[in-house]
Amino acid sequence: MGWKDRMMKEKKEKAVKRILIILLTCAMAFAFAACGGGASDSGAESTDGDDVASADKSFVIGIPGSLSTLDVNQEAGILNYYSSAIVNEGLVSIDNSGKVIPALAESWEDDNATVWKFKLRGDAKFSDGSPVTADDVVWSIDRARDPEQSPGVSIYFPDYVLSAEKTSDTEITVTLDGPHAGFIWAVSNAGGLFVTQKEWGEEVTFSGSIGSPQDLLLGSGPYKVVEFEPGSHATFEASDTWWGGVPEIKTIRFDFIEDDATRLLAFTQGDIDFALNIPVDQSEQWEAVDGSTVEFIADRSYYGLTLDVTVKPFDDEHVRRAVSYAVDAGSIVDGSILKGHAQVATAITAPEQFASVLSEEEANSRLAAVTHYEYDIQKAKDELALSGSKDGFETTIYYPDAYPNAGNASLVIAESLKEIGVTLNVKEIPLDQWLNEVGDGNQGVAWMIYFPTTAEPGEVAGWLLDAQGPGFNPANWTDEAAAALTAQILSASTLEDEVDPTIEGNDIAQQQAVYAPVWWGQSAVAYGEKLSVKDYGSYTLISQNWPQQFTVN
Repeated sequence: MGWKDRMMKEKKEKAVKRILIILLTCAMAFAFAACGGGASDSGAESTDGDDVASADKSFVIGIPGSLSTLDVNQEAGILNYYSSAIVNEGLVSIDNSGKVIPALAESWEDDNATVWKFKLRGDAKFSDGSPVTADDVVWSIDRARDPEQSPGVSIYFPDYVLSAEKTSDTEITVTLDGPHAGFIWAVSNAGGLFVTQKEWGEEVTFSGSIGSPQDLLLGSGPYKVVEFEPGSHATFEASDTWWGGVPEIKTIRFDFIEDDATRLLAFTQGDIDFALNIPVDQSEQWEAVDGSTVEFIADRSYYGLTLDVTVKPFDDEHVRRAVSYAVDAGSIVDGSILKGHAQVATAITAPEQFASVLSEEEANSRLAAVTHYEYDIQKAKDELALSGSKDGFETTIYYPDAYPNAGNASLVIAESLKEIGVTLNVKEIPLDQWLNEVGDGNQGVAWMIYFPTTAEPGEVAGWLLDAQGPGFNPANWTDEAAAALTAQILSASTLEDEVDPTIEGNDIAQQQAVYAPVWWGQSAVAYGEKLSVKDYGSYTLISQNWPQQFTVN
């Protein structure tokens, strides 16, 4: 295998592993599969749940899954991120809107986004009272980069990092192989850097016990873990050593409740105060609970079709356009499938993905101007008539079992395609099989479901729009202009510099109908009258000191 083949293979493997973790995480959140650990309904029947729920300045969150460890380095599920976000800090963090803000680094500067220097704050302490040192930070970075110590986050850590070193007692210097503005996310805890004490970590890390009930997390954040029972719950208390001050909310408890009916019952009985990721199609049941509030938030997810240009008849641009015109995204979003709890996608990248650099209004405006194909059966027929398959054809679309809405949407699309003479067979397959077959060159039309983990504008584009040819993107698409734009994204010296090439790359892809965006997703949360919640959004539970968005009434 030549170097180029190896590079393409490694690129795809890393991208698929990334999506595997993200989708398994979201499958856990939306389809109630455990991230790791056995089934349990103890979240609703715990003997001490009422004590926690009734304590002053405390509340209980019911989450639709279970954790086998609290250590994100080992298990990078979104629930692990939510809990660790308030315990272990990175050099930087994000605020409630997704913007980068100081954390353990009180300031930083970069030389053309290639050499990054971080000045550590002098008042940072771990929850045991020991100071956070430069050695602790470097050790934690090295741990995050090590696939043996950190199978959960090492695949996220950039390959372009050449070195991370202590250059003074108060300074960390990280050197990259060239300019990369997006690197700033890698040293946030939202991106995968969770700083812990080196001496303590070295004692327990190789035994894999960090984040276990015996060796709870040791961090410098606003909260500390005081109890963890896998399959049951985890309890966090406000730390009196955090440099940002002692938080107002004193105790937070996560109850792991995998069965949705059990979780709804716990909410009805007041055993939990806040519920994450309730099923969108069951929101009416949660709204019917006395004193409840249900909110829907854009979660930045992308659902759309990939049309593989190397598979006949999708090598014909007219065929791809015909399919794109036949996708009735409006009825999928507004009808019985999503019930209006999503947004019709006009591009791959969701508007909220630009939150760090663009206002919501500006992002929506720019994405609406991207080339896209609004549902029009006559135009679909006209395009097919111009193709080499004017008499129609038969093909199959597979959807992952963890995402039934994709299957329901496939049936809607199949009905429309039938009107233009195309037979679309719809088949469900296991999630892992679907992931293994992403971009394999065998499926002409396939689902792409992507949940970004950062607010970097070019995150999704970095793979889907990398049009260097087969193996570099899931559509196996080649386009020199789009590939050049992706290179600009990856080598941008500021996050703002990622915006134009990301939007232009989206436009080129859709001019050629390589991708057919369908919707940008939403998720739902519910909370009882005990709580007031301020500005809850897709970044809230990975933002710095996220409990400050909650008020106990």
